[in-house]
Amino acid sequence: MPGTPAAALAAFVANLRHADLPRAAVDAARCHLLDTVGVAIRGRAHENAASALAGIRALDGSAGSVAVWGSPVALSASWAALANGIAAHVLDYDDTHTDGIVHGSAIVAPAVMALGEARKASGEEVVAAFVAGWEVAARVGLASGGGFHRRGFHTTSVAGIFGAAAAAARLLRLDAGRTAHALGLAGSMASGINEYLSNGSSAKSVHAGWSAHAGLVAASLAAAGMTGPASVFEGRDGLLRTHGLAEDAKPELLAAGLGQRWEVTRVSIKPYPCCHFAHAFIDCAGALVASGVAPRDIERIECVVPAIEQPLICDPIEDKRRPRTPYAAKFSLPFLLAARMVDGSIGHRTFAAPNLARAELLELAAKVTYRTAQPGEMPFPRTFPGLLEVTLADGRRIVQRLDVNRGHPDNPLAFDEIAAKFRENVSEALGEAGANEAIRLATALPRTSAADLARALVPASDSIPRSGSPSTPATLP
Repeated sequence: MPGTPAAALAAFVANLRHADLPRAAVDAARCHLLDTVGVAIRGRAHENAASALAGIRALDGSAGSVAVWGSPVALSASWAALANGIAAHVLDYDDTHTDGIVHGSAIVAPAVMALGEARKASGEEVVAAFVAGWEVAARVGLASGGGFHRRGFHTTSVAGIFGAAAAAARLLRLDAGRTAHALGLAGSMASGINEYLSNGSSAKSVHAGWSAHAGLVAASLAAAGMTGPASVFEGRDGLLRTHGLAEDAKPELLAAGLGQRWEVTRVSIKPYPCCHFAHAFIDCAGALVASGVAPRDIERIECVVPAIEQPLICDPIEDKRRPRTPYAAKFSLPFLLAARMVDGSIGHRTFAAPNLARAELLELAAKVTYRTAQPGEMPFPRTFPGLLEVTLADGRRIVQRLDVNRGHPDNPLAFDEIAAKFRENVSEALGEAGANEAIRLATALPRTSAADLARALVPASDSIPRSGSPSTPATLP
């Protein structure tokens, strides 16, 4: 395998040590782990996550001792990764590597936490594995050049499985050769098609969980001697051709900047529980309201949308104006803009089923249309920007623009905002003291471990013991 992108990535993963990580990468790992487990605990109550857990528990060999976050259930490591990955992605509230369009933490965190808990890994090993997984997943997304999406694949799951395999290989302490085989094997398991958009089905959340699960399987098989193709990415029938488009592929980005540019520090945390492409548009709608524009003043809202975003949040426009399910509403730009202007905010309550039939929301959503952004008009995909061209009933025209979406590394959320999001997500399951304890343990990494944090993610009424005493950190230590 020498000389291939897989070999370069594998050598980086196998040789990475916690001491090699810059402070920014460690801080990012702690924030993204905290954010992801909080989103998953909130997602645990979703009917899709509940159904998935029931289905997993019905499988032979699923029982074990690894925590299912926000639940009294314990499973074996690979099945816990599946359950927690589904819960982490089911609300579309998980983080995103904007340039690569990869929701990596919903895959890498469940894989790292499950295997780390099972193997009693140290906090340093957990952080190093999480960073290693993100560095690989992000680069696979970047190398596709958007081709995965254009081919109809879900970039998150296709790229994310390589992150999970890399992280698992790091925790299993595989050498570079076997780590490369884990990546090669992951290529045969990479999957996830965007047809879930046709009916707002629960398949999308399965993508994240399955990639976390399959990444553990790939690493375990490699540890036992199974082999994968050296040219898994760039070969004649490699991932960039089978799942992407050859003309879009940038294989040179797979190993670019390893150990020098840390992609984990370039991950955006979501302020809203819906498709990330819509966030800047939502904030533009908020700016409209703040400027004194009321829903009744609107004649027409034209959204300027990059072409790659349109199948997710704009097409077909009539369906998007009247989403049929709460999950479909998370991918409806017209509905989201209407909800932000009418209700003043976007939150979990936005997607309650009764909201979908509210006349005031549907009336405003019907006034939303879109056009395709021209080359150079918007900074996508470096950021997920928003641009609204609004016509008022009195004939005036207003433009609202946000080039860097809030939560992006160039427009980041403060740690207090991340902690507040976590508390809101876990309050029902863990209570105030439990939430504070989980924050304490996550922000204390690497001095704490995956097992320590996992115990704090179990409801207080559960029989699994919880460690420490509650405290409320204001900043990362």
